[in-house]
Amino acid sequence: MKRRASALSTVLFLGLSSGCGGDEATTFPPGLQPFEAVTVPLPPATASEPHPEVFVTRVGEGADYEWAQGRGYVHAPLARVYEALRDPDVTTDRRRVSEYTVTHNSEPEYPFSYRVHNVVHDLVTIEFDMSWRLGPNDGSEAAPTAVSAVYQKTFGSTFIDVLRGDIVARQVDASTTDIEMVRHIRSSGAGGPEAAIYLQDVYNNVLARVRGQPLPRF
Repeated sequence: MKRRASALSTVLFLGLSSGCGGDEATTFPPGLQPFEAVTVPLPPATASEPHPEVFVTRVGEGADYEWAQGRGYVHAPLARVYEALRDPDVTTDRRRVSEYTVTHNSEPEYPFSYRVHNVVHDLVTIEFDMSWRLGPNDGSEAAPTAVSAVYQKTFGSTFIDVLRGDIVARQVDASTTDIEMVRHIRSSGAGGPEAAIYLQDVYNNVLARVRGQPLPRF
């Protein structure tokens, strides 16, 4: 499966300079535990909608990485949102990645998992793997009331030193889901603002999937 990105967005993503760097493997801690608590508040109710379908983001900088958080509502049952998150087309950064391939069930000890091999073509070709795990963190796999997805760059270009995050979706009622996301990044030429754009893209992708619409194109 392939997706093209503009040269400008690729440069913004990787901030390529002369030299090609190298590859490295990073340890992905076991489990489905989110990396941190989300402090972004849910969008406030309006006169006509107690759960507005809006996504709110915030960015910041820590000691070792920049970060983005986001939170909002999706007007769909949790089961539909969970199904959308299990689709690598929904969670892969198609805005910036030139092409990608997917290995499903990459960590069979988890209910769902996949590894995405990403390729970015620019002044040089950059490749890196993102590993994803998904499963319930409240309720059962057959009837979850909350699910989480955790992901991390596990191998590839040293231009991307830190790239990891999580998504937690919780049932609000039979037709509404609360979704929150975290992304940590330390990468040449990219930081919190780019991470926030990715979170918004994932949210928009989820909305498209649960509505039965085509995914946004970049």
